[in-house]
Amino acid sequence: MKDFRHPRFVAVAAVLCLAACAPKTPGDTTADAPAAAAPIALELGPTLTAYRWQLESAVDAAGESLTALFPSPENRLGLEFRDGQLGVSGGCNRIGASYEVVAGSSLQLGPGRSTMMACPPPLAEADAAIGNFLTGTLQAELQGDAGAPALRLVASDGSVLVFQGTPTPETRFGGPGTRAFLEVSTEPCEAPADAACLRVRDIQFDEQGLRAGEPGEWRALPAGIEGYTPSPGQQQVVRVKRFETAAGAGGEPSVHFVFDMVVESRTVQ
Repeated sequence: MKDFRHPRFVAVAAVLCLAACAPKTPGDTTADAPAAAAPIALELGPTLTAYRWQLESAVDAAGESLTALFPSPENRLGLEFRDGQLGVSGGCNRIGASYEVVAGSSLQLGPGRSTMMACPPPLAEADAAIGNFLTGTLQAELQGDAGAPALRLVASDGSVLVFQGTPTPETRFGGPGTRAFLEVSTEPCEAPADAACLRVRDIQFDEQGLRAGEPGEWRALPAGIEGYTPSPGQQQVVRVKRFETAAGAGGEPSVHFVFDMVVESRTVQ
């Protein structure tokens, strides 16, 4: 299946200046405030790629809740748009399709694709429901607040899904970042340390995906890796995006790591 990669950064200065606004806390699965919000003047294509979109509400043409799309509080379905490809997060299988913005207000979706993992009923039903929705042409509208916009998608059968947007790391840090690999130790950071702190070292790979050179020195990463939770007893190598922000007066640039995927994992006794 296609490996979705991060897009080139699209400047959305008007959006970025308000990105600290907190997204709306979801209530039940019926239509709520985002569905009734007024449209906002943002260009659809760049805004889709500048945010990650988490499902907030879903109803059919009669206004009845589509509960299959909410399998559990831990599994919140979401959408990501990258390089003309749409990907679904939060389900069991990896689901995606190509997409094209048409006339500034519609999404034309290509044939859907999915991995074929066997999933427990709630997740299997959610996968099927979102896969069925993401077909053909969807009417798309941006609503709410420019700092935390909502995306309202309407299918040909009248069903309506509303997603809340949160800025991607590329949007938050003002650029695409660079790919890096970190080995995460099972040993804790030396006290005193924040709970997020990890012990890591840099790893290099060649073009064939084989380790190259010597690993870097072990060091503490006080802020940890965004989106990554260590697995007890597992020493892992993870692929991350490295973002560097400008230093303040007389200071050093700040570095932030965002988790992409686990590439190696071994059990440590």
